Amino acid sequence: MLLKETVLPFLRKDLTMSYSDAKTFNPEILYAFDPWNKNVSEHEVHSHDFLEISILLEGQAHYLIDDKWRDVQAGQILVFNPGVNHAERQLPDTFSHQLHIGIKNIALHGLARNYLPNKTAQLAIGEYQYKVIDKAWQLVTELDHQESDFHLLSKGIIIEMIVYILRGLEQQQATSVKPFISKTEKKQTQLVTNVIYYLENHYTEDISLDQLARDNYVSTTYLSKTFKDATNMSPINYLIQLRLKNAHEILADENPTTTVKQVASAVGYDDVYHFSKLFKKYYGISPSQVDEK
Repeated sequence: MLLKETVLPFLRKDLTMSYSDAKTFNPEILYAFDPWNKNVSEHEVHSHDFLEISILLEGQAHYLIDDKWRDVQAGQILVFNPGVNHAERQLPDTFSHQLHIGIKNIALHGLARNYLPNKTAQLAIGEYQYKVIDKAWQLVTELDHQESDFHLLSKGIIIEMIVYILRGLEQQQATSVKPFISKTEKKQTQLVTNVIYYLENHYTEDISLDQLARDNYVSTTYLSKTFKDATNMSPINYLIQLRLKNAHEILADENPTTTVKQVASAVGYDDVYHFSKLFKKYYGISPSQVDEK
């Protein structure tokens, strides 16, 4: 009986709300930096096609949020979903130390791709506010020190921040109708998520569009259009980009005796000339010109 009482809590169905699938949740971090703003400045109104998290670590700044200019103080968190206009000013006699994080490839249950379920950009998430801020300072430390594998640890910290934000939004019931999507769109989002997950785990293999469509029981035309609508690129171009990014990491991190041919083979290319041509087109330099760290 004691064994059952110990084991069953781990087996029962999770009754809490869950936005993500741990197996497929793998956000891409576009940037993370923490500028100090000490001079009077103003940035133009703009929006992104990805998610941006901005956190005021110290000082204060003036932000255009929901079409109104507002003072944002240290300890406040801003989440700008795709397409949300925003701008920033640093007013006279003020300063700010901020953390900006750009993220894409986020697929949450019931939400449009790269959206979080916040109804306003300026968050108020109770106890989770402090947990996000604590993680923000931890991320800043990683960015400053840049010890071995800091990119990997930084990504883990950012994922923790996203989870705390989601928990805080759920607790405050601060969800918006706008990001939520129809049943058809949910199926499309799941299709894209499944294909991305497969590509990220099998990019070294020989992969074709026909195979991807067949494995997901859809036509190649439907897959191409759905994937491009979500990511702005075709599945094959996504595969190429994924291979080249991994090749760049190998070239930057591995022993200098590693040959271009070996790197090409490691990311799924048998033709080293074709690989080098793609690499130079994407990065503007040849594989042999990648600097060692």
